Amino acid sequence: MEPEIVERESFNTIGLTLTCEENELHFLMPELWREFSRRSGEIPALPEARPMDIALSRRGTTYTQCVGLPVASLDSVPKGMKGHEVPEGRYLFVKHAGPETDIWKTFANMQQFAEREGLALDPVDFKIDETHDDGHHLYQRLS
Repeated sequence: MEPEIVERESFNTIGLTLTCEENELHFLMPELWREFSRRSGEIPALPEARPMDIALSRRGTTYTQCVGLPVASLDSVPKGMKGHEVPEGRYLFVKHAGPETDIWKTFANMQQFAEREGLALDPVDFKIDETHDDGHHLYQRLS
């Protein structure tokens, strides 16, 4: 499936945040998701909220990730969690219906598409992975 360009409005999210080296992601992210599953009920989430894995930034080989839920405001952030304001922007979008272990391949295909089409990707590698009933909705921010 070819990516499409979509506009996303700004939103707030609250969740658990992790900063680590790229080679640590494969074993630290599952633990972050387990902790999020235990604590997600503490988040004052919007009624239609879907869990999100947001790649907030990449600096060299250091990544900052947030697993959280969208919220109306950042006024009530539970202890040990962080709130983030995600600005509006243009994104490449794809529905990923395969195994979760192949999500990275879908993001790689999105990056190849952007290169072929002459689209500049966000320099901090900002990405959103929303969990839906029909799979994962993947967004890669454009510059």
